[in-house]
This record gives sequence, structure tokens and C-alpha cells, in this order.
Amino acid sequence: MNTASSFDNLPQEVRLLHQKLEVIAAKIDTITSQAQKPDDTLIGVDEAAKLLGISKGGIYSKVYRNIIPYYKSGGKLYFSKQELLQEIFAHRYPKPASPSSSSQIRSHGSKYLLGSNITT
Repeated sequence: MNTASSFDNLPQEVRLLHQKLEVIAAKIDTITSQAQKPDDTLIGVDEAAKLLGISKGGIYSKVYRNIIPYYKSGGKLYFSKQELLQEIFAHRYPKPASPSSSSQIRSHGSKYLLGSNITT
């Protein structure tokens, strides 16, 4: 590798590097903007029932009791697919244990096993 010729080409190499970085930055911006736009498709009663795994009557019942989020336009019901999925995920059982409660359970369990509460 000739350092004199690479030094002479330095402005061109820097320009090329700058162009490549601009392309990479544009791709990152595209990916980031796509990731920030969730699939917020509006669906009807039939699709909502299928998504939730319940009957159409069950959907109407949940709407009447304001259990699930909905939109109404022209006498028709619409649901945000994302909001319905969030509603499903909000009711996870069993609830995930937080790190502190998990460590507390281990601590209490160890004390119980090491204590006089052991029955054989």
C-alpha cells in the first residue's frame, strides 16, 4: 500500500465515505419511521370477533358494557386492531412477577424450608 497515493486520494475517499454514511442514515430513518407506525387498521365486528375468539354477540356485549374500545360511525362499529390487541395483553394471567417480589418469594421460601415449618 502506497501511503503517498492514498494520502493524495484522501479527499475523494472522504467524499465517498460521506456519501455512504448518508445512504446508511437514510435507511435508518426509513426503518425507524416504519417501526414507529404500528399497524392501526380499523376492523369491523366480524374481524374483531375472530381476533378475540368470541362470537359477534360477545363483541356487542363488550361494547355495550364498555369493556373494549370502539368507534362508531354511521351506525357501524369499528375497532382498532392495535387497541384490541393491547386490551388482550393488558389482561395477562398470571401477572409477571417483578424482580423484587420474585426475590422476596425466594427469600420467604428459603426461610420456610430452613425453619421449623417443615413437615415430613
